[in-house]
Amino acid sequence: MPAMARTAEADKVRELQRTLYRAAKADPGRRFHALYDKVHRRDVLERAWELVRRNRGAAGIDQATIAQVEQHGVDRLLDELAADLRDGSYRPLPGRRVFISKRGGRERRPLSIPAVRDRVLQAALKLAIEPVFEADFLRCSFGFRPARSAHDALQVLVDEAWRGRRWVVETDIANCFEAIPHDRLMAAVEERIVDRHVLKLLRSMLSAGVMMDGAVRRSGAGTPQGGVISPVLCNVYLHRLDRQWQTRGRGVLCRYADDLVVVCKTNSEAVAALASLRGLLAELGLEPKAAKTRIVHLVDEARDLTSLAFITAGCAPVTPGNGTSRFSRAGPHGRRCSVPAIVCVSSRPGTDCAGRSSKSSQTSTGSCAAGRAISATATRPSSSMRSPVTRTCAWRCGWPSATSGTDATAGRHSPPNRTASD
Repeated sequence: MPAMARTAEADKVRELQRTLYRAAKADPGRRFHALYDKVHRRDVLERAWELVRRNRGAAGIDQATIAQVEQHGVDRLLDELAADLRDGSYRPLPGRRVFISKRGGRERRPLSIPAVRDRVLQAALKLAIEPVFEADFLRCSFGFRPARSAHDALQVLVDEAWRGRRWVVETDIANCFEAIPHDRLMAAVEERIVDRHVLKLLRSMLSAGVMMDGAVRRSGAGTPQGGVISPVLCNVYLHRLDRQWQTRGRGVLCRYADDLVVVCKTNSEAVAALASLRGLLAELGLEPKAAKTRIVHLVDEARDLTSLAFITAGCAPVTPGNGTSRFSRAGPHGRRCSVPAIVCVSSRPGTDCAGRSSKSSQTSTGSCAAGRAISATATRPSSSMRSPVTRTCAWRCGWPSATSGTDATAGRHSPPNRTASD
């Protein structure tokens, strides 16, 4: 397909997403009953294929690779998918179970790799339903969302630390993607979507199971990692936790998918926050992972804030040189990192990373996994300036809010005014 034609098709899909987002944002109680026809629209399927092709994932249990699909004919594949969806004969294949080592090498993460055709369908479904749920998601949620990264989550924690919240509860949800109950997940989906064809499609994906050692295994829980739709479904379910935290929680919650951090002002508040977190997760049929649950007190600002940056953003410290703060961030699968090094979060206003006086912004040095040096301006401005980190709406990708004024900043976190006395 020519580049201009692909751009036009992408614009149509983006306009569809904008329309769905606006409708969902304008009426929080609306339940959508006509989404299935959007899933098998030709432009949506073509956009879904582009996303899958760009990701270059592995083959599923049918052993069909991206290259083989292209040789077979992309148009033919999309025509077959559209026909199967229209006549109701589509059935997903079980995912191929693989295990990858987690960071540290002590544990292994189970992944479920769907077939290429199933990934295309999941991507198309995600394009149709994600805007509806994104209209509801809260600002404390960052993982697997448009224009909301781990660095944005880290900035929230740094800002809250400057506000005096230096007791930090850190945990993650044990086996989250494998433990989410299907019935409760579908109940969460049905709060917004009542299209019976879409719900049937989601149930078929959840119940497809995984193939391991030549046998297909199915259970009534889990949205296996590796699927295109899984992160969205995980956020849909954990949105219930975010909502409950607003009225029943203590401290400020910051959630990146299944990783949770709560920042509090006192030790007692942190202990109460952890108890509330355990209770709310238990109501959802989940539990925090004991080995990764702890309460940290940020006593030494320079050292502990930097540690918090590593905890949150997955960075590893490199021995700093004189007057610099060095960071290393490994890219996926050990390849060279494409993300700039994280700026220093240790310096106070008016000082550089080594504590020397500075009238404006500071520079911190970092390196990617390949050792290439990177310099970036630190986020500690002088007392008369606000943080230069730009807070953009989660819909800078083009899904504007239904009403002006409030929704335009739905994805923003405003850094506090800082003075020399902070």
